[in-house]
Amino acid sequence: MNFSRSTAPRAAVFAILLAGACAPAVQSPAPAPQAPKRLRVVHTNDVHGRILPQAPRSSDRRVVGGGAVLAAHFDSAAAQFPGATIFLSAGDDMQGTAISNLSWGRATIAAFNAMGYDAAATGNHEFDWGQDTLRARVRESRFPWLAANLFVAGTDRHPEWVRPYTVIERRGVRVGVVGIAYPNTPEVVVAQRIAGLEFRPAAPAIDRAVRAVRAAGADFVVVSMHVGAECRLPGTAPEEESRECEGELLEAVAALTEPVDLVVGGHTHERVLTRVGDVPVVEGTPYTTAFSVTDLERSGGRTRVTYRAVRTPFADQVTPDTAVARVVGEWDAAVRPLTRRPVVTLADTLSNQGAERPLGNLLADAFRRGTGAQASIINNGSIRRGLPGGAVDYGVLYEMQPFQNPLYRVEVSGAQLRAALENAVSGGRPTAHVSGMTVAYDSTAPSGRRIRSVRLDDGREVGDADRVTLGLSEFMAQGGDRYTSLAGGTRTPLNRVDLDVFIEYIRSLPQPLRAPAVGRWRAVR
Repeated sequence: MNFSRSTAPRAAVFAILLAGACAPAVQSPAPAPQAPKRLRVVHTNDVHGRILPQAPRSSDRRVVGGGAVLAAHFDSAAAQFPGATIFLSAGDDMQGTAISNLSWGRATIAAFNAMGYDAAATGNHEFDWGQDTLRARVRESRFPWLAANLFVAGTDRHPEWVRPYTVIERRGVRVGVVGIAYPNTPEVVVAQRIAGLEFRPAAPAIDRAVRAVRAAGADFVVVSMHVGAECRLPGTAPEEESRECEGELLEAVAALTEPVDLVVGGHTHERVLTRVGDVPVVEGTPYTTAFSVTDLERSGGRTRVTYRAVRTPFADQVTPDTAVARVVGEWDAAVRPLTRRPVVTLADTLSNQGAERPLGNLLADAFRRGTGAQASIINNGSIRRGLPGGAVDYGVLYEMQPFQNPLYRVEVSGAQLRAALENAVSGGRPTAHVSGMTVAYDSTAPSGRRIRSVRLDDGREVGDADRVTLGLSEFMAQGGDRYTSLAGGTRTPLNRVDLDVFIEYIRSLPQPLRAPAVGRWRAVR
């Protein structure tokens, strides 16, 4: 029998509808909880061309660092982590050794490319050979150079060769990396090498870049800054927190208004493992003697730190990376005949620590003699390492004085000299070495009124109206490192560079050489 819809019994229809209304609703399965996202950040700072291994006193003469050893530690750190790993530099990478400098940084860039760096902040020493050379090295880099606070002067445009940030995608994780150049670069770099550039404060530049990378969907935001800090209690064990810390790096982080997950720093060459509020901050020692490892985990919209350490890359703990070793070996072979050449024999180890040390006095003496000046001043920041006792080769001397600064004989007034010496003791103790004079100072007096007397080696006390000739590096002669009064002197270029003058001087002295004693700065009350 054929029933049409119109002839179907109504009771049956209502029964069907009622059964459907009373049946339990079919529940959709609950969404599975999302797996947390994990990121490991490995970072170095202030490599300064140390792509060869070394055995510093700080490691009890165990061999550490260099490109091939560090790369092996990088590989191990990535292999041991169940998530994405990125490799960052906080800047000052190329300047500092013969193998790097004699190639204008090419050797370091080749090593970094082989090591797999993902990004680098732009350090102040990246500008030491001028912008043309820096642009060439940036083109050769397989990773971006970052500086969110670097602008074409008078504009809101970044130079075309630098980026404010980059976004790295790895193993399903998106990482925004923001870079910051040293904001006070104009105070520590010869002016013509940064002409047309403007270095702005760090915090506003970071905030602006963080908003951009968050909008691009970054799961984590890491800031790599060539800005540093110092800690009175830096900690010694890899995971030991630093305490009593201060410095520009921490001030910049405290001024941020946008959330970041990690800040890695550099410039001060200090071990720093601390926090500013909820933001972890880390910096390592320089010259590939340390690398940091920080693990981050993001789940439920929140990020937490699961591990943090500053490690020493000992060579005896790994098998050096053969590909990196081959790259570094090729560059080393090109300079080895020069760098391994013995130059001088020293009677004692000459330290690079302390307010006044024999090595600084020896260098100041060489500048005074080599320029024919009455006196000389050397900023401590230009003395990059100590010297071992015994035979010392050209490569080690180059690391001590790597900048190839031309020397000048500069005539200044006594008042200009006094102002320069006031700058040297503005922090309470001398931060420069002198030759040809003895300086009495009172560290308890107000800054700017600490110099009590300046007496030349011939016994004459220098008055404000007197004229004095000084042997200075180009950097000092142009007022670098806040020695602005020296820029007002009358300069005579000598067409000689610092290291050549130093080597000429120490070769003229009896061997084994004994450096002059301290005592040219005299603390008085």
